[in-house]
Amino acid sequence: MKQETHAATRPLFIRRSHLKQVTGLSPSTVDRLERAGIFPQRRRVGPGVVGWLYSEVSAFLEQRERA
Repeated sequence: MKQETHAATRPLFIRRSHLKQVTGLSPSTVDRLERAGIFPQRRRVGPGVVGWLYSEVSAFLEQRERA
């Protein structure tokens, strides 16, 4: 039950302004890894607004920890 509550409080999208706080990666590193197909692709959230799916960024970070 705790897991459901925790999942409900996580953001669906991470905006660029918070991406470094979550990943520890600079914007230029995120851009480079994204172009290389290593980092999750950004999604259009609204007009002129992009974000990354929290679940995909979280999976990316878990994969890097295992490597």
